Amino acid sequence: MMGDGSRKLEPLYPDVLGAITGGTRITLDKMQCALGIFPRRTYINQPAEIVLILQSMVDQNMQVKVGIQLPTQDKKGNPVVIDTAKKTVSLGMRPGEVGVLRLPIVPLPPTQPGAGFPVRVAVRYRTATEHSRYVRPPGGGAPPSVLSISQFKLQALREVEFAAHTWNQSAEIMTTYFDVVPKRIPLVNQDLKVSYESLWTHEEMAEERELVQAKIRDAVYVSAGLTKATVYKPVLQEVDDRFARRGLPLHPGEAKAIAKIITYALDEGMDLEPGFNAQDSRWFQTLCQVLAHDPDLERMNKGELAVKYLFDAALFDAIMLGFAVIQPKVKEDLGDIEERNNYATRLLTWFAGQGEADLSYAYLPLVLGGVVVNQFVTLREDNPWIMLDELREAYRGRARLVTGEAVAIFKMMGDLLDYAEDALRRSRVPRP
Repeated sequence: MMGDGSRKLEPLYPDVLGAITGGTRITLDKMQCALGIFPRRTYINQPAEIVLILQSMVDQNMQVKVGIQLPTQDKKGNPVVIDTAKKTVSLGMRPGEVGVLRLPIVPLPPTQPGAGFPVRVAVRYRTATEHSRYVRPPGGGAPPSVLSISQFKLQALREVEFAAHTWNQSAEIMTTYFDVVPKRIPLVNQDLKVSYESLWTHEEMAEERELVQAKIRDAVYVSAGLTKATVYKPVLQEVDDRFARRGLPLHPGEAKAIAKIITYALDEGMDLEPGFNAQDSRWFQTLCQVLAHDPDLERMNKGELAVKYLFDAALFDAIMLGFAVIQPKVKEDLGDIEERNNYATRLLTWFAGQGEADLSYAYLPLVLGGVVVNQFVTLREDNPWIMLDELREAYRGRARLVTGEAVAIFKMMGDLLDYAEDALRRSRVPRP
């Protein structure tokens, strides 16, 4: 893959929220939030601040309404009095904006010292129109190279402990906790003020694009090291862990097939398959962003780089590539580019923590795509028959239980397994 400095990259907006919280987030479709209190331990008469990071995921103006609910009694039933500037706050956010809302609170007498006082925060939003385009990937995306706040302010925000506790399974209502320590300071007449500060706006994107554009050559050099030998095993481990965390544990053959289609996307698939180009891929653009954010990452172990920084982007590309490699081999219509794009976004949104586990997410098109590219992504010590045999076993167990739309997916799976086994026989690959 040659570096072409004249190519215009169109990177997605960076994950400012993740750069502050280390990845902790609650996703409400077009908005992501993280909630904390600073300091976590306070005294009677001493203010603390509820800190709420808001990250818009779409290219629309947004009206946001935030409501807070404070405790009125402690665990023993004693009265709790907490003063605050406002119980509800309304604000407007611009397309793709990221900001921090601070709401001061003060515990007052007769509140008794204690641990784990809950504060509930509800976030609701409205976009200007129904049809909005996502400008950030559901999992957050690449870190920012440009911020509209100083490093000093950024460090102060990073010192807040952000949590992702939701209340009663409702994502819109988040909970954070603070302690009141047995010490009272004299009450000073404080003017409690709510403040909102913008941390990143789409104006920053112009500078971000320039910095990212300047990294194309470096990214080409780094990407040459993303081969099946360096990335397949770490990606396999990550696939196994991520699906299990989302309540969909995989059979060994399934995990290998998904790791193979992701590895194929990172290694040479985007340059081999018609209609794709590695430099237009989401993972390559993310790599440029990552190197703009921290040039030292050029020297990072390639498997670690793929898993830590490129995984979600490579997963998106693997989905698009997976549809393309299986379409010529099946009778089903797998949709046009836009439908595949929407499906990929839905799958990634589920991966980022929203919605119920669905076996189709593993199979269409990831496992199926892995079956098609099995032979091209085989390590020297690996026999391609092993994965197919493991998949046959998983297929027999799964196919008995599937219903609805998944029946058609498993019909395709049976046909593709036959096709892949024939291909190995024709290539005279011996069984282990």
